[in-house]
Amino acid sequence: MANFLPTITSPKPSTQINLTGNPRILKDLAADVYNFIQKWNTVHLHGMSLLKSITELKVDSSYPRGLQELCDELEKDVDQMDRIVNMLKSVVSRTNAVVSLQEGKKGKIFITWPSEYFNEATEKIYEAYKNEAMIKRKILENVAHFHQESMKMLHLSMWAHQSMIPYKLGMTLQSFLAETGHR
Repeated sequence: MANFLPTITSPKPSTQINLTGNPRILKDLAADVYNFIQKWNTVHLHGMSLLKSITELKVDSSYPRGLQELCDELEKDVDQMDRIVNMLKSVVSRTNAVVSLQEGKKGKIFITWPSEYFNEATEKIYEAYKNEAMIKRKILENVAHFHQESMKMLHLSMWAHQSMIPYKLGMTLQSFLAETGHR
């Protein structure tokens, strides 16, 4: 018994509380948005790999063997991106509902954001990804028809850069997550 060390526990209760009602819904929606964007990023990287293979295969005006299969795979990725955008649209709708339920109530739901900020954040994220998905669809529709190096580079750079998703949107998402207690 000489080596026995008792476990010491803190008498202080956990600082985390179980959320209910609108705060719980908003916290869950923030997690949904984050997860949808992570799925988007995974699909985006897979699509980039496919697009690179397509541009390497397309060396002249002919349609080489294997091109159709690669384009079909890229179409599946773009379809998945469209589904992600639709799920983000659903989040916007649900956030609007929560915010409308909060109208007339005093105070903030979490730490610093008034309820309208949650609405604005989800709408900005949805709009950016919706616009980017439209560009991805246009790239899909055109990539197999161009063999010129400049057009192939244009398609690759447009896919990689994601110009409709501004850098500060990532900060908006991080703020959303921090506000709802995920960070």
